[in-house]
Order: sequence, then C-alpha cells, then structure tokens
Amino acid sequence: MKDKAVLHDHLDGGLRPSTIIDLAHQLNIKLPTTDKQLLADWFFENISSEQNQVFNKFELTISIMQDEESLERVAYEAVEDLTIDGISQGELRYAPLQHLRKGLKPQNVIDSVSRGLQRGMDKFGGNFNSILCAMRQNEDSSEVADLAISNYLNGVVGFDLAGPEYGYPPSKHIEACMKIHNSDIGLTIHAGEAANFSYIDDAIFNCKAQRIGHGWQIIDGCTENDGLFEPNTKAAEYILEQKIPLEICISSNIKSGASDITLESHPVIKLFNSGFNVTLNPDNRLMASTTLSQEYEIAKKDFGLAEDEENEIIQNTKNSLFQNSNL
Repeated sequence: MKDKAVLHDHLDGGLRPSTIIDLAHQLNIKLPTTDKQLLADWFFENISSEQNQVFNKFELTISIMQDEESLERVAYEAVEDLTIDGISQGELRYAPLQHLRKGLKPQNVIDSVSRGLQRGMDKFGGNFNSILCAMRQNEDSSEVADLAISNYLNGVVGFDLAGPEYGYPPSKHIEACMKIHNSDIGLTIHAGEAANFSYIDDAIFNCKAQRIGHGWQIIDGCTENDGLFEPNTKAAEYILEQKIPLEICISSNIKSGASDITLESHPVIKLFNSGFNVTLNPDNRLMASTTLSQEYEIAKKDFGLAEDEENEIIQNTKNSLFQNSNL
C-alpha cells in the first residue's frame, strides 16, 4: 500500500456507523436503524444536495458530536481509519460553531478535536492537523477565522468556506478571508462543485484562496481540445500557471447530486493531463461510501491512471498540505 496524504476529509462526514450507533444510544438519539450495514447504506442513499438531503445526514452526525468525549473519539478514530488506509499525512476539517448545542464553547470544541487527533497520532503514527470551516450561509465566518488564527499552535493549519455553495459566493466572506490571508493559516474554499465557474474566480482573485475544494468546474473556464483543457479565462490560466491545488473528490462529486457530473463525464484525469495540480480526496467517507484508496482505484480502473501518474498525484497532495509537521 502506497504512503498517501489527504487534503479534503470532513470529520463529520467520516464517522464509523458503529460509533454513530454507540453514541446515539448513549445520547438517546433516534436513528433510522441500528444495524451497522443498513445505517451505512442509509447514509449513502439519497444524499442529493439539491434537495438538501446531504445536509440532513450531516445533521445526524453533528447531533452526536456535541460533547468533548464524542468529538475526541471521532477525531481519534478518524486518525486510525486514515492510517489503516495508508495515509500518513492529512488535514481533517470541521465547523466548530456547529458543535455548541449542549453548552460547549468554540475553544472546547477545538481542544477536543485536537486531543483526539494527538491521541490518534500517538497510537497510530502519522501527522494530522485540522482545518476550521465557516458555513457560508451563516454570518459568523469572521469569528471562525479568528479561532483558526488563535489556534495555530493547537494543530489548526487551515480555514475553509463550506456548506451550500450556490447563492453564497466566497466574497460574501471577504473579511474572514482577508484575516486568513494576512495570517499563517492556509486558505481553502469550496468552489466549483455545485455552482459555476464564477465562484472559482471569486475564490482565487477576491478571496486569495490557496487551494480550491473540489474545483472540477474549472473546465467551464477552459476550452477542450483533443481531450485536454486549455484555459480561456484569467482565473483558469492563473490556477494552471500557479499550480493551485484542486481538491478533487470523484465519488462525492458523482453521488452528491450537486451537479449533473457522472463517472463517465468527470474531468479529473483530463485536468491532470492538462497540467492542473490535481489531488484526490474522499470528501465524506461515510456519505460517499468511499476511502482514499478507493478513489485511486476508481482513477486507475475507470480513467486509466498509470502508476507513475498515481505517484505524481500522491506527491502533488503531499506538497499541497498547509503544514508538513504537526505543531
């Protein structure tokens, strides 16, 4: 198994079904089923972003991550699961302000996740940090940016805008993005997954994003010639020339219903062959029923990714980490 890295993995989208069942029982939270396989199937089925089904599934996982013990456990198990999958370096992202329903303060949330990640690294090895997400439909992104900056020595290496993309362009949160731009924290923004190319343009030029979460819709800023994408816009040209990492998540893109992308039409390998800085990521391991190893298998089996190309994407990912040594 090759030593891999991951950039785009949501902590609240990768829980083990067995952990969900256990914590839900402790917290008296009703589940659609208490059978591990059936619960896994439930999370994978019907997660259309367009109908907000995917956010309803996150509502369930987030509801059991409202105390320090649960947050620490989920983070610890994420490190174990990722290292079992051959991942030695990575960044796990979550929205700290989503975990305050039972009285935790934002700092309690961050400390709990950091403890879980550290315990996981102590037990299983690897180097794992966190990215704090602001939900773009809310008005508190500046607060999350402040939390990220103040927790730079607490394992936080990045800031992200997540949540429903369409209707919430990145520059709605320009104040938070500028705070991050002027700090040591890395900036990645979900863009080009569920809206249109203008959101990528906005993320890069107005908000100064260093990486793009998903970003496959960059093809709308390009012309396709002989199976390769050539930029015909300033943003696409800049992303190509500056090697801005694209955090591509094949299975999640196809499953989420956020767009009409299919396995047959996904441009991941064409983008790679065109010289874009493509990285592969699982996004939400539970919701998309995938692992990073499975994403590479899809790239090889369905898109003909060769071994030397696989090695290049793995190295692209390692080179794109916001922090290469745990603080």
